[in-house]
Amino acid sequence: MNYKNVIKEFFGKKIIFRDQRKTLIVLLGSFADFDSFEYSQQLSAQSKKLAMHSVDLILIGIGSEKSKESFCKFNKLDIKNVFAVRNADLHKKLNLNPGLVSQMPAIINLLIMCTGINSRGTIKEVLRGYLGDKNAKSLFAFDEDINLGPFFSLRGNMFDLFSKKQNLRPFELATKRLMNMIEILSNWKTYVPDSSFLTQRGATILLNEKDELIYEFISESLLGYASKMSSPLSFLDDILN
Repeated sequence: MNYKNVIKEFFGKKIIFRDQRKTLIVLLGSFADFDSFEYSQQLSAQSKKLAMHSVDLILIGIGSEKSKESFCKFNKLDIKNVFAVRNADLHKKLNLNPGLVSQMPAIINLLIMCTGINSRGTIKEVLRGYLGDKNAKSLFAFDEDINLGPFFSLRGNMFDLFSKKQNLRPFELATKRLMNMIEILSNWKTYVPDSSFLTQRGATILLNEKDELIYEFISESLLGYASKMSSPLSFLDDILN
């Protein structure tokens, strides 16, 4: 499939693809999706490096313009790189996985996916958040303040109780996900103007300067937004290193 042509046709002149540059296209599900937050935070941390290596980043998520603004602010993304769509029409055109779809409300379908039903690998990924991962990097610095709502905070060194190594420590990723969940639930109406698309899965597409596909990942499950979850951006190693 020619992803670029489908996206150009869908958005018209709203998205400009620059010549002689690589393009990293990330199709998110809903802006309220845990995957969308978690993946975008990692991309945000690498955004300057991507630009330095002539890689244009384009993120497309489901929600409103207000959803997009809040999403970009919380996840420290350049809003010029992020585009909002109100439904999953583009995702359907790209043959992406809609997630669990049934006669029940989408929020119920999402909760069912959280249990691993129609969402292979989700339970394993949830457990990784609590147990840690020796193949992933730590998330919080030793002296970093971690705010979990207005009444509770902790310091990054708390995780040293479980391990003093530089890899992802037990409960570290689960804490980051809790922070994201608090933000989403506290601003639910902003992030979810239409709950119909909560289960929609996304994709990652990397094109070279000739618009040739050099990496493709199509998500099939909740919390499964990369082929290597311990290092979701490892597909960029040859470009960024």
